[in-house]
Amino acid sequence: MSEKRSPNDPDSAGDTSPGTVPHALSEADVTKLWERFKSGFVVRCPRDDAPLALAVDGAAKSYRLVCTRCGNSSLWFETSSAGAIQVRNSEEGSQADD
Repeated sequence: MSEKRSPNDPDSAGDTSPGTVPHALSEADVTKLWERFKSGFVVRCPRDDAPLALAVDGAAKSYRLVCTRCGNSSLWFETSSAGAIQVRNSEEGSQADD
C-alpha cells in the first residue's frame, strides 16, 4: 500500500514520483477549472488533489488558481465580461508579481 507524503515532510524532499511532479496547467485546464470554480464547486489540484484557491491581483485585474497544499499554480489570467479567459504568458505574469 502506497502512502502519500505531505509536501512539507522533509523526508520527501527531492521525491520525483508521479504524485509529486509539478503539473503545468494548460489554458484548457484553467478554463475548465475556472468555469467550475465560478459555479461554486471546489476545484482540485491535478498534482495532489487538494483544493485550489483563487489568488487575485487587483492592480493588474488578473487571477490565478493556486493549490492550498503544494503551491502548484496556473499562470495569471484575465476574464472578459463574456466570461472568456485569457492566460498571460510567463513574461506578463512576472510583471504582475512585481
